[in-house]
Amino acid sequence: MKNPTWLNVLVISLIVLAIGAALLSIKWGPHFLQQVANCAVILTLAVLLVYAYHTYLLARDAWTPSAAFVLSPYPSEPYHFAFIVQNHSKLSLQCWCNLNATVYGQPVALDGFYGGKSSFDLQPFGSSIGHFDLRNILSNTNRTVEELKQKACSNDTKRQLRLEIDFWYNSLGSKSAVRNVKQPHYFDFTHEVMVADF
Repeated sequence: MKNPTWLNVLVISLIVLAIGAALLSIKWGPHFLQQVANCAVILTLAVLLVYAYHTYLLARDAWTPSAAFVLSPYPSEPYHFAFIVQNHSKLSLQCWCNLNATVYGQPVALDGFYGGKSSFDLQPFGSSIGHFDLRNILSNTNRTVEELKQKACSNDTKRQLRLEIDFWYNSLGSKSAVRNVKQPHYFDFTHEVMVADF
């Protein structure tokens, strides 16, 4: 971890002060051992400042809300996905998600968690698994998997079924949400796989 500039300046100033005091005491005074003790106290103060700062950083990071998700297809069903949410902090979190699904560029309305209309609570360092099926998303547009598989071609794959997954969360009782970067995906009906489109 890199120290901030203000901490480096403060520590260097204390070290210069200690060395300067020791040099001046050697030149002007007979109390050499007393000056060495003073120098040791000042250097100890510098080390304690660095230690206290890094302890503060560790404590702050543990209490900063942090969560993420993973999409994982079910092994036997390429159109059915597990949505795994993980809380990486010591705080209880409320999590929201909006898949922002589109079929050929037309938005698909979704309800509940996957439409950003309801939250999911996670305990500290906890995880949970939800799921959704692409067939349900397609049925909201009166389309089927078979239809999109027949129309699949290499220059149209990214437009057929897209997800611009928006995931956000806040600690319970807080109103300030933390938003993760949107994650674009498309489903390749030719190879029956979900592809991250970064």
